[in-house]
Amino acid sequence: MESEEITIALQKLFEAHGLTCSIHNEWVLPNGSLPAIRGSWFPNIHNGRLDIHVLLEENLMIEECFAGVGSGNAGFIDALQNFSVNSLHVLLAALWDKNDPEQVTTEKWLVNGRNYSAFIGGFGSRVSDGVSFQVPSELFPAIESAIRGESLASNIHWFRSFFCNLSGDKTHEALIDNQLWQAGHDALVKVPWEHHDGYYSVRNFIVLRVDA
Repeated sequence: MESEEITIALQKLFEAHGLTCSIHNEWVLPNGSLPAIRGSWFPNIHNGRLDIHVLLEENLMIEECFAGVGSGNAGFIDALQNFSVNSLHVLLAALWDKNDPEQVTTEKWLVNGRNYSAFIGGFGSRVSDGVSFQVPSELFPAIESAIRGESLASNIHWFRSFFCNLSGDKTHEALIDNQLWQAGHDALVKVPWEHHDGYYSVRNFIVLRVDA
């Protein structure tokens, strides 16, 4: 898939949510200005990875990546859907004032003495055939507690949490502002995840913006 096709796909996605977009090189600019967004697709034989970059300002960028299952264009479409389900609506609410309350919960949080608006995405999940599970009730309180314990100082921060179970082997991943987030990782480890012989995963994305 050519980069131009990826750019156009993102442009159509944002325009479908009521934003007028322009394109500069490989960047889509909703409302014709920053923040801007671009995507890069890295295909494998039966799957691929979609990298999403959101340029907030010079030298400040949100980086997210999404797996896509399927070969060729099918893999890209699946990855774009993965992005749409897991992070798109949080970004729309936090950065472009397009908040769908069915997709994003907005709360006021006091963190390190500063007032933030927290844009909280739902839990996105993927499962293999025959696997059924429930997201642990302890998960969100664990993530929230870890965030509230951080010494946040910037006007914007973002948090990505990911867990997967593959035949009983567990993976815990947590990022803050694109960097490894130890407190988030430790919080995920303590959550009582179900054991399955197949595959399931849970993903969450949150953006905090300081209140004016």
